[in-house]
Amino acid sequence: MTPETDQRDGTRRLADDARSVVWEMDTNRRCIYLDPGSAAIVAPEAFSFDDWTSYVHPDDALLFEEGAASARAGRHHTMEYRIVRSDGSVRWLLSNAAPRHDASGAVIGFVGSLCDITSHHESRERLLHSEAEHRLMTEHAGDMIAHLDTDGRYIYVSPSHRDFFGYQPEEMVGRKASDFLVAEDLERAVATRATRQRGIATARGRRRDGSVFWISISLRAVRDPQTGERKGLVAVGRDISPQVEAERELALREERFRSLAKLSSDWYWEIDTEGVFTFISEGIQQRLGLRPDEIIGRPMSYTAHDPNERGVLEFLRCFAAREPFRDLVFAVALPEYPGIIRHVRMSGEPYCIDGEYRGFRGATTDVTREFRTVQQIQKLATRDTLTDLPNRSVLDTHLSALLADRRDGTPRGVFFLDLDRFKEVNDSLGHRFGDELLREVARRLRGCVRPDDLVARLGGDEFVVVAHCRKGRLSASRIAQKLLHALSAPIIVDAQELKVGGSVGISLYPQDGATSEALLSAADTALYRAKEQGGSTYCFFTSEMREQALLRHTLQQDMRGAAGRGEFMLHYQPRVSMHRLQVVSVEALIRWRHPKLGNIPPARFIALAEENGCILEIGNWVLREAVRQVAAWRAGGRPVAVSVNLSPRQLNDHAIVGTVRRILAEEGVPPHALELEITESALMADQDLATAVMRELKALGVRLSIDDFGTGYSSLSHLRRFPLDCLKLDRTFFDEQPGADINPLILAESIIDLAHALNLTVVAEGVERTDHLDFLRRTSCDQVQGYVISRPVPPAELAPMLDALQCPMPAPSAPPGLGKMNIHSN
Repeated sequence: MTPETDQRDGTRRLADDARSVVWEMDTNRRCIYLDPGSAAIVAPEAFSFDDWTSYVHPDDALLFEEGAASARAGRHHTMEYRIVRSDGSVRWLLSNAAPRHDASGAVIGFVGSLCDITSHHESRERLLHSEAEHRLMTEHAGDMIAHLDTDGRYIYVSPSHRDFFGYQPEEMVGRKASDFLVAEDLERAVATRATRQRGIATARGRRRDGSVFWISISLRAVRDPQTGERKGLVAVGRDISPQVEAERELALREERFRSLAKLSSDWYWEIDTEGVFTFISEGIQQRLGLRPDEIIGRPMSYTAHDPNERGVLEFLRCFAAREPFRDLVFAVALPEYPGIIRHVRMSGEPYCIDGEYRGFRGATTDVTREFRTVQQIQKLATRDTLTDLPNRSVLDTHLSALLADRRDGTPRGVFFLDLDRFKEVNDSLGHRFGDELLREVARRLRGCVRPDDLVARLGGDEFVVVAHCRKGRLSASRIAQKLLHALSAPIIVDAQELKVGGSVGISLYPQDGATSEALLSAADTALYRAKEQGGSTYCFFTSEMREQALLRHTLQQDMRGAAGRGEFMLHYQPRVSMHRLQVVSVEALIRWRHPKLGNIPPARFIALAEENGCILEIGNWVLREAVRQVAAWRAGGRPVAVSVNLSPRQLNDHAIVGTVRRILAEEGVPPHALELEITESALMADQDLATAVMRELKALGVRLSIDDFGTGYSSLSHLRRFPLDCLKLDRTFFDEQPGADINPLILAESIIDLAHALNLTVVAEGVERTDHLDFLRRTSCDQVQGYVISRPVPPAELAPMLDALQCPMPAPSAPPGLGKMNIHSN
């Protein structure tokens, strides 16, 4: 056993059993003193406050941390919290802690004490329960319960008086009890109480209608606990008209016992010197469904489900030693009722008659629900409720334990697994199918590994397998192939065949990390690479991935607030009318000037912004900056329009309409000077929502265009339902491949004609060659954009072209007529 294990075991024993602990630690959280009793269990230098913290009940963790923070801040604190024992039971501790100061007042350490107050809490709970029961009894009991002052006037009358006397309780309060009793019976009752120790008497009560009935009355004096002075009486009365006075008193006692037994959550029992039941109250039948006569005459051990259970063994020890016991918990069952198991808590003590030991008597409570609740809490803390696989907490503990155990030196593999098409199942078939799918995936994964390997679910469709890989990468490859093969087979849910497949990222210990967090992060990074490769494959982690993941993380973090820090800027690329040879519009294109990494192109960070949600912040900044720049140009006599790309998230949010309206109004730019470019994939994601948002934007007066047409999933027939003004023809239509069956230029010309049939303006983007420009001149293409005209440039470099409003364009090869023009292709 390692020193760390000894340390943890010692701390664990203190947490389980120590009734009190006095401790002292320095400012580095090192224990420098434990009281002798505690030091006998674990040496001060081996005591771990971190381990102790891990035993704190999850519901009290925040309170515990606040107390620790208070002590660290130099303040004394006292608090009560729970510790979870090794067996899952809970006990309460009272903690006191205070800082120690040197002569200058500086904190040099902390001193404190711990005391087990479990019994105090349990007593308080029982007291509250008892008070509630008595209150319930008082309000709903059939007996007449009353409180009288020293003059015999009613202070409180229970509702039951109405049933016997015919008066409402409020009519009786303030009047003397004698007003409602026959006079001679009252005198006899007073005399009887003077001669009888228990204060039980009988008298006739007088109803509102004048009739009388016999009442058995129990009177007790209420006295000042300090002076003993009598303050009044408590009276409990019962109608005993059909019975003689002697029978009334006996019936009253029997009924009282039965009533209390029924209202109690316990049942009472006695066993003789051989441990055989001689008495059991009827409560056992109400709580467990067992008749007392089924138990009486049998030994206590007969009812135990497991004779070797801790609670049973402790009972046998106490019984043999004639020692009282409290709160022993164990399972009970009878052979006559197979499969029915209940959990009880039992307390008892030996009793004697005339000084002779006769056995034990005690009380038992059914705690099955409490026991199962504790079990459920433990399960919720360690198991995934859907698949019953270990959760992230168990995964971390298991993996950390494996890494700490270096005795065999066997490499360990961490397999981070993600389903490839799980979202499609949820979206198309519903969450019920998704849940069933995950349960089947969990079953298959468990069947792929050895019993000592671990399969855990992190959430969603993410799973982790931790396995021994004796041959390193070779073993890991075989395991990954086995996992992927298991997921490749169709899964049947309600006669529906589902095919999802999976991707696996693999990290190996020790080369890819020495901690649980490092290995999981590495496997997650490798999984990302496997997904990039199209899924249904596995990928090992490499150092290159770590660098890329670090860069990816850096960009995702640094882009938050980058707009506010002035790191973004816009370049503008002109769009030229093929008919007027003028700059009619510019497209705003974002650039990121990272303070450490330099210029970062949009292709590097836009997708990341989509993932982490920053795209909304960035998109709104681009929109406002572009409109602001257009306002400045128009104020300077340059009536140019601007086009801005909308992200799918912006298009799927009705708030974009208000944002556009507000920006245009604040900058004083007419709506027709703004064109919003939307990608095909954004249109196809949710066509109904996209159509609704686009119609609202169109109602503002802005122009709408579809960007990169030909790269997504839309078609010209689809475009009819969207309120579009412009179609931007993607640059791929100008990539002529040798030997291709269809010339893309011919296809581009056909699309231009069809777009015009839909009343759409056509812009050819990404035009870089003069022969392509010549081709577009010969077609009916409306506008052109690309390096053949100008590269994207800052606003200052674009100003001369806007001033001229005449774009210098290269002359056509044939026919002549436009004259010689320059090409801005740098």
